[in-house]
Amino acid sequence: MEPSSTGILEVDGGTGLTRPELTFDRSVPRTLVHKTAVSEVLLTDAVRTGPDRFAVAAQWPPHHVLFGDGMGPASTTDPLLLLETVRQAGIYVSHVYYDVPLAHPFLLTSIECEVEPPTPDSAVRQGPHCVLLDVQCVVERRAADRLGMSLEAQLMIDGRPQGRVGLCWQAVAPQRYARMRHPEGEVTTPPTGPSTAPPALADAVAAPHILGRRHDRDMMLAALPADPGTVQPALRDAWSLRLDTTHPVYFDHACDHVPGMALAESFAQAAALTSGRLAGIPIAELRWTLESSALSFTSFGELGRPVVIVAEPVSEPLEHGRRAVRVSAEQDGRLLAHGALVGLPFGIDRVAR
Repeated sequence: MEPSSTGILEVDGGTGLTRPELTFDRSVPRTLVHKTAVSEVLLTDAVRTGPDRFAVAAQWPPHHVLFGDGMGPASTTDPLLLLETVRQAGIYVSHVYYDVPLAHPFLLTSIECEVEPPTPDSAVRQGPHCVLLDVQCVVERRAADRLGMSLEAQLMIDGRPQGRVGLCWQAVAPQRYARMRHPEGEVTTPPTGPSTAPPALADAVAAPHILGRRHDRDMMLAALPADPGTVQPALRDAWSLRLDTTHPVYFDHACDHVPGMALAESFAQAAALTSGRLAGIPIAELRWTLESSALSFTSFGELGRPVVIVAEPVSEPLEHGRRAVRVSAEQDGRLLAHGALVGLPFGIDRVAR
């Protein structure tokens, strides 16, 4: 698809604006999506189509430092790209349409995602894709120093659905954030961002291409340190979170905790490995397509402290080889995040066909 200068998004009645025109000519200001690098800004435009409804335009680049074509066939959409697009949309509409000050930090509380499976008409992404989002927002709570919101977003390219994402978040004043973040007083955190010194990382459990990534820094899982006194349940897999605090996407700007998007990616990689193991697929031949996920974020993860990523299959069998996996992230006995993912594992020979 050649990128066009405008796009049309059909929305249903009751809004008075059924055919809003959106531009793809330039990115929105990076400050409005909390990005430092312009190259990380996916949104290009947005218009209001109802009291709490918006049409949002985005452009997916043909080549990105992180986002590719996901873990499955080349015609599938990278689930993390769906999530990041909608996450930026939530931040943008909060600032532009709900008057949230730019200095307010955003706290991600939950994500739900459904990815559309590829069809015979699905094209491998070779050029920029102009993406249209139909976003419905709900204000859950509002105070002088806090805005709690949720949204549902449908994403489309050329009229073809790409997926659905549900998002819940809070935008809080810096003073409130400081009280939430460090209720017992401020704690020093290691510096983060592309300009800082890279940390020493343990070896990843898989090569990047196995899980649809390009670089070693994109791999989120390492083997747990050996502990002779610990016996893992047979069906429970566990890894150490392998977090590069200089990563150009997850740490595009300084961050004082483990990013929610990094946990979301670690869960996807963990679910892929667990699903492949249960299906008897050698890791070198594994490919995996995420179909849906539902994640909740419960507490801050401290940088520089070990995080354990756990994956456990759901016992109920699913149709057509699909696997459901429960996931969680734990640190010092605290639950950071948890959820469930559904995906389809298969061997590389199927991809070749």
